[in-house]
Amino acid sequence: MKQQPFGNFTRLLYPALIFCVFLFVTACKPPAGGGIKFASLKYTSGQVTHWLDSAKTNNFVFQFYAPAADNEKRPYQLISYIIDTAGNYLNAANPDTLSLAKDSLTTLNGKVILGNSYISKKTILDMLKDSGGKKRDFDYLLLIPKILSANQHVVYQVQIIKGEVVLKCGTGDVNSNPSPPATMQ
Repeated sequence: MKQQPFGNFTRLLYPALIFCVFLFVTACKPPAGGGIKFASLKYTSGQVTHWLDSAKTNNFVFQFYAPAADNEKRPYQLISYIIDTAGNYLNAANPDTLSLAKDSLTTLNGKVILGNSYISKKTILDMLKDSGGKKRDFDYLLLIPKILSANQHVVYQVQIIKGEVVLKCGTGDVNSNPSPPATMQ
């Protein structure tokens, strides 16, 4: 019987090939507990009030920010651009960076659409009014990530925080507005 010149090699190659394919397939699986990590964020009173006091401010535009894109454990954050009444950016070179709220990591799963979102100056001013129509004192706005069920956009629910207390908002629940599809007014 004639021996195949690569017979033994071929017998070893097939199991090695199957093992390599197995490793490749299992290495491409998403990690257990996968999803995209987001954090609830603080937009400080000082930052917000600075822009609310400006007659030029029209909209707060939020854009996703990854402080360490190579670290999957670091959540997405937001930066905030301010647009004036003429449609120009007031802080294009130096947007506000919203800080992480303590112990606020959220993992969002399923289909999500990441894009800019905004809140108008008028909406924030309305949120900050007390029952007598005067502007309330606050420590920060808390932005909490969530997925809009209607279109799978990631938006942020906005709450007013003073000390450790969530202040009731006369306008009801307020979410940032994904744009597109929304347009700024």
